[in-house]
Amino acid sequence: MTTLVVLSACNLPTAADCARPEVFCVGLVTAFGTVDDHGLNQSAWEGVVQARDEGLVRKADFIETIDARDHAKNIRAFAENGYDLIVTVGLSLDEETRLAADEWPGAAFVGVDQPAGESPRPNLATISFPEDQGGFLAGALAALTTQTGKIAALCEQESIPSMWRACEGFRAGVRFADPEMRARVMYKSEGGTAEFFNDPKWGNEQALFMIGEGVDILFAAGGETARAALETASTRGVYVIGVDEEMFYQLKSPDLVLSSVLQQAAPKVYELIRLAQEGSFPSGEVIGAYALGPYHSLGRLIPPTVQERIEQIRRGLVDGSIQTNVSPEP
Repeated sequence: MTTLVVLSACNLPTAADCARPEVFCVGLVTAFGTVDDHGLNQSAWEGVVQARDEGLVRKADFIETIDARDHAKNIRAFAENGYDLIVTVGLSLDEETRLAADEWPGAAFVGVDQPAGESPRPNLATISFPEDQGGFLAGALAALTTQTGKIAALCEQESIPSMWRACEGFRAGVRFADPEMRARVMYKSEGGTAEFFNDPKWGNEQALFMIGEGVDILFAAGGETARAALETASTRGVYVIGVDEEMFYQLKSPDLVLSSVLQQAAPKVYELIRLAQEGSFPSGEVIGAYALGPYHSLGRLIPPTVQERIEQIRRGLVDGSIQTNVSPEP
């Protein structure tokens, strides 16, 4: 039997336990980070916990990956112990998840924030998130709360489709909330792949430039590049909006974090677990949704009418009555 070191409140079931029809086991593997990251990992794990608390899952455990070289090994640890469904969280687990689905056709796999791919597997469902809708929410919030009418977005390279969708979504959200307002959207110029999502120097410099232009709300997308921009802006009195994880817990000046746009993995993870437990697990792509995270200490500065308007926009994006009209790629 595979030996598994797992950070979980639950005891790891043996292969014999999980092989029993009445014991439905779910394991979750992170691409990196912890299940209390105030972001995607946490949201996905909350979906598992909900299923467990409602009695759909008998055993639920997670592995928080420390070294990316362990991705395949961590997935295998659950598969070899007979887990019925394995959730993998993060784009960088995409390939390992597909290979595992091929190797263990008797288990169901859920890839969170992973593309559907060209060759669907009958035992693999992927949850993707429309980045344009996340950016749209951020843009609408910025437009409805700015005091100067000057708002901006700093983004990783335009050639990266996810960045294009998020930042053009921001632009579209601003126009939707206030047709007279225009956002300044700046993409990082093309460079080496070593600097993808990891160019804090550029993020810092461009944030300072935007501050000099009078911007009072800054949105940024793109890993450490974006984090540096938001850090610089917030420490100089500019309100910021983050994406994919709650910047309130990441920045040195959290009181300037207006909100963060977060992927809502929990509802879809829960739904897929329920369907798998019922024997009707669907394969292929499932579309998740974005929502704005808590306003924290700034909630008092955002009028109830604005908060209600943002919620209306979120619901409209989910039900399709509001379209971003952003093309999938540049």
